[in-house]
Amino acid sequence: MKVKTKYQDKDIRWSWLAEKGYNVLSDRHQYAYMQSLWAPTDIVQSVFVDAKAGTGKTSLAVAAGVYAVENQEYDKIIYIRNAVAVRDQGFLPGSVAEKEYIYYSPLFDALDGLSPDGYESWYGTDEGHKKIEMVSTSYLRGVNFKNAFVIIDEAQNLDLTELRTVLTRIHQSCKVVVIGSTMQIDNTKLKRYGTDKITPFELYIKHFEGMQSAHHRLITNYRGWFSEHSDNIENTIKELK
Repeated sequence: MKVKTKYQDKDIRWSWLAEKGYNVLSDRHQYAYMQSLWAPTDIVQSVFVDAKAGTGKTSLAVAAGVYAVENQEYDKIIYIRNAVAVRDQGFLPGSVAEKEYIYYSPLFDALDGLSPDGYESWYGTDEGHKKIEMVSTSYLRGVNFKNAFVIIDEAQNLDLTELRTVLTRIHQSCKVVVIGSTMQIDNTKLKRYGTDKITPFELYIKHFEGMQSAHHRLITNYRGWFSEHSDNIENTIKELK
């Protein structure tokens, strides 16, 4: 069955995405997510996605950012995440950059399939020509992001202070994608809010309701049944109760 789209059938963005191996037209949830990712900022400036593992939430965001930067809609991609839930990197060898490098593997994995030479041409060594910048939430004070495609990953583990610090760094000229999975919260000290005990990530989703913002859930786990079944451990916990 042909999926109706709001774009013309020959829109180059969809054929480009298909060439990279993403058949989002066969998944209505991914398709809606991509629509928001590619929408102009005066229509959708911030995109929130709460989805389980393997649904493509990070890889599709990176793909959208790569296309937008290559077409000069933004200067670069800014990829932000907290390196570790316990905030302690002292046990890892090397400099701060070397300690954090391992935590950006989801970004590198996504870039590998989008660029002929993987992340090398994007990350590079020339500060003046970098098309991507990786930032830890530990080093954001005094930083400002302008004309960038900003991806905030693993947002379910960020506390309110961290999320506020990140989001208040972002200039009006940016596209913002906030990615998380409330099924995989590693921060055991995370404060929750309201009678429903929602996380800061969910609180910000609610905070932006009715504004130039979109909230998505992705359903299908493309890693296969084993990953899907592993993620549904709560079902067995409920049976034990």
